[in-house]
Amino acid sequence: MNPVDTFGRISAAFSAPSGGAATGSATTGGATTGGAPPCAGRPAPSGGATTERDDGRRPLWGRAPRAPAITAAVLLALGAAIAGAGCAAQGGGEPVSPALSASPAAQAELRRILTRFANGARAERLALEPELLAFRKRYPGDDLARVAETHLAWIALEQGDIRRAEALSAEIEARGRGVTGDIARVLRGAALRRAGKPKPAYGVLRPLVSKVIDPYVRSLLNEEVTAAAMEAGAWTQAIELMGVWLREASDDDRAAVRAQIGALLRKVPIERLVDALRAGQAAGEVVEPEVDLRSLIAERLAIVARERRDVALAKELLDRAGPLLGAQGDALSELWTGAGTARVEPPTVGLLLSTRTQQSRRRGVEVAAGVAHGLGLLRPGSDARLVSRDVGGEGSVDEALNSLTAEGAAVLIAGSDREQATAVAKFARANAIPVLLVHPPEPAALDGAFVFVVGEEPTRSIEVLAAALAERGARPVALVGSNAGAQQGADASAGGSPAGSAGGSPAGPAAVGPGAAAAAAGPAAAPPAEGGVALALPCDGAFDPRALRPPGIRGLILAGDAPCAEQALRAAPRSVTIALSFEAAISPPPGSLVATAGLFPFAAAPASAQRLPGVPGGDAPGAPPQEAPGAAVGLPAWLATHPTPPSFWAALGRDAGVLAWAGVQRLPKTGTEDPAEVKARRLAAARALSSATAELWTTSATGFGGKRVLPRAIGYREIGKAR
Repeated sequence: MNPVDTFGRISAAFSAPSGGAATGSATTGGATTGGAPPCAGRPAPSGGATTERDDGRRPLWGRAPRAPAITAAVLLALGAAIAGAGCAAQGGGEPVSPALSASPAAQAELRRILTRFANGARAERLALEPELLAFRKRYPGDDLARVAETHLAWIALEQGDIRRAEALSAEIEARGRGVTGDIARVLRGAALRRAGKPKPAYGVLRPLVSKVIDPYVRSLLNEEVTAAAMEAGAWTQAIELMGVWLREASDDDRAAVRAQIGALLRKVPIERLVDALRAGQAAGEVVEPEVDLRSLIAERLAIVARERRDVALAKELLDRAGPLLGAQGDALSELWTGAGTARVEPPTVGLLLSTRTQQSRRRGVEVAAGVAHGLGLLRPGSDARLVSRDVGGEGSVDEALNSLTAEGAAVLIAGSDREQATAVAKFARANAIPVLLVHPPEPAALDGAFVFVVGEEPTRSIEVLAAALAERGARPVALVGSNAGAQQGADASAGGSPAGSAGGSPAGPAAVGPGAAAAAAGPAAAPPAEGGVALALPCDGAFDPRALRPPGIRGLILAGDAPCAEQALRAAPRSVTIALSFEAAISPPPGSLVATAGLFPFAAAPASAQRLPGVPGGDAPGAPPQEAPGAAVGLPAWLATHPTPPSFWAALGRDAGVLAWAGVQRLPKTGTEDPAEVKARRLAAARALSSATAELWTTSATGFGGKRVLPRAIGYREIGKAR
């Protein structure tokens, strides 16, 4: 409907001779103005009604309501004035103050100005400033002067005079609530947002969403409140508001609004978009594509899936949003159907993580941080490309690994526990693709030219620490938070070699003896083995120091994660000598022993590092430590982006990343799906890994030296003075 006609129909209701009472009503687009105008707490007028959620907000995925035909704020203000008495303000505040003029000339003049303002572009609105100033000067005491001042505040906002816009709008808003006050509030929120205060702006604007009738004011509100939510990092709310903005846009503006929203979606984290797509599918209602935000989200995710060759994301999009993908659907189908196709992209490393247990999730986070550091992904201009998958409650290891190879990974990093490492080793042999394992697999899986072990057997550090405690007379020894004894017993019963041998040279005499194996079944004491563990205690509940008394425990090895180690450390008697394995990432008390490997741990005080006698490459007790060349290589860069030194798992991930880069950096710079070429490149990557040399954190060795297991000498270090 023509905005001038709309204004005329409303103003005709009170264009009676001067002094006459304003009576009657006018209808526009099914909404009635005059009589008692609709307001908070009253039913919405027929023709424009829409179902709302209990919180007053329309559903994110719901059908677009019919927009009222009123196109200038003053029109509603004038229409509201016909009632003669305002209705309660939003939220039950003060009554709405009517904006009524006794001058037909003032009404006609402002009608002409605001019609042009509502339908004009930015330049046309700025050009109206002299006319609005002149109007305010001619009618300083008229109620419509407040409406003119509101639009002057809008012009100040568009001119970039943020302080003036905020001050004017706040002054107008303070004079009373109502339609004009709401416009002033929108302008004040916009000024706050443009002044770099998105959170206060969001608080000002959010209550007005879907409550402003004027389309041109509503358009500004939706744009500004969405931008405020984006800038505040409120991604879920921002996506919801995009849906409102798209739904409430006029037919003429919808294409431009879709383009604006498409640009904003590029800034939203991908995982939040996936969550929104899932929530939209759960809502179930199908609406026109041009007003359905899901189509824009699906389009954005489809682009990401194709760019990253993310097979899992492509499959989810096809399953959840197939009808919304349009032309992108064919490309995603090709990506998904080619999931088993062998390919190599330059220079791509694949990372497999496990989220099945709390321990594997923690290790995975630490390994991922280390891999990213080792590949130099945090450095500007890095050429490395990392693709990742996680194995949680759904999907198999092979399925995740096939997805990584479909994305072009030439080298894989995986194996946060023995079970996953064994499965990955089998995949590597079957598919002739090199893999770096951060945990040793079962001994029988350690075979072939494509399996490389970067990680270390947990039992080896426990063996070294138990022997060191025994040397100091701190025995019997108890072990807290590890199933090392049970694992070693399982290995022995399977006919495998001792677990300690998988990580390199043996670390002296076995320290976890029969006592540990017996103790693994429960917290009861077992006869202490010579230089070994007498008692193994789980860390699945509160640590009870009384468990240490029957065998007279004098040494305590903390082999669990940080919370487990801290709990045991607080409860342990001061007479007990503490030793920390690689897993226990806590600050040790003075007099403690900490397991060492290469440069790890970085946080330990360099008092007197020792390795056990008889360890190849080791030193006699009391000898000065031997450090790898470039001892601090990469550590300052790590500390510049992380609050603490790397854990052992992060350090393993870093070493794996450094070695993986050596394997992929010299491969051809173009991708290939040719089976013979893929096979040749994977073999070249495996050979490069075998001979690669680099400064590593978890070993003094500089590489595999032509072998498949990274050599590593395990030692210990004493911290400060005696406890």
